[in-house]
Amino acid sequence: MNNIHTSIRIIDNKKVLMTQDEYSFYEEICKEYSRPNFNGKDLFQDHFETNNDGIIIFVKPPHKKYSSMEVFTFLISLMVNQQLRISQEQVQSMISELKQGVIEQLSSIDVLRKELEVERDKLLLLKANDNGT
Repeated sequence: MNNIHTSIRIIDNKKVLMTQDEYSFYEEICKEYSRPNFNGKDLFQDHFETNNDGIIIFVKPPHKKYSSMEVFTFLISLMVNQQLRISQEQVQSMISELKQGVIEQLSSIDVLRKELEVERDKLLLLKANDNGT
């Protein structure tokens, strides 16, 4: 499994779970749009909502101020990437649980197989004794 390192960053006073690459791209966008009288980080204000885990749960176009399609697209992409990482973790967890269950079932089957072999050997021995008397 790909273990992608994520950490909580603060964007627009909200916790956002993201990779270093995603955060670097966020900083690059902010830098591109910054002017002497405008901070590029302001483009992210009132543009999204997150939960307590830093997962973007809603991206909204700010309706009372200027924004950028690049910012909107970045936020949508980040939200999708977060959901894909969550899904990947869930799938990997289910696969691990399934593997453990299969191993346990195979172990039980092996025990039963050995018990059946012992019983078969006992029956064969009894038949041999019956035929000999």
